[in-house]
Amino acid sequence: MDTNKLRAKDLITTGIFTVVFTLIVMVVSLTLGMIPVVYPFIVAIGMIPCGIVWAYMRAKVPKRFGILIQCTVLALFLLLTGMGWYGVLGVFVGGVLAEIIAGIGNYRSFKLTVLSYAVFGLCFDLGGFLVILLAGDYYYKNSIALGADTAYMDALMNFMSGPVLAVACVLTVIGAVVGMLLGKAMLKKHFVKAGIV
Repeated sequence: MDTNKLRAKDLITTGIFTVVFTLIVMVVSLTLGMIPVVYPFIVAIGMIPCGIVWAYMRAKVPKRFGILIQCTVLALFLLLTGMGWYGVLGVFVGGVLAEIIAGIGNYRSFKLTVLSYAVFGLCFDLGGFLVILLAGDYYYKNSIALGADTAYMDALMNFMSGPVLAVACVLTVIGAVVGMLLGKAMLKKHFVKAGIV
């Protein structure tokens, strides 16, 4: 039997913890995202608590397509809840790259798992915020059309810049590492059982 193949219980575990992961993303976005100068850093902040969930899922389901399924479901949920296509694309592309990177280590390398999570976070970050720098007018009008407050959008557009996005990306990588280390410390026995080193 192929031990690297997803089974029904793996899909259930992935589904449940994808919901938990998504809820954390939403809570961080809805609370901290209300402040324009904090908004560009919500992915970086969210990577820490989400890292614990990501670590648990990798320990419980260290198998092919687990990451891709998780990120695809997350992307679809974010699309249905009003995130712009650019952010959704970032999540999906991040999921594809994370799947490939973790797969290089046969889903058993902790270093590659951390790298895959960091790459996912960077794609999430760039997908959501690079559009502000490349197509600011489009982003502004689209956000207003989706119900964003004009004063909020003005403050965000005035604050956002290339250096701010660069800092956000660096903090995202740091957040990913911290989140995964916390997850590994909290879930040590699961990592040992899964053979992730």
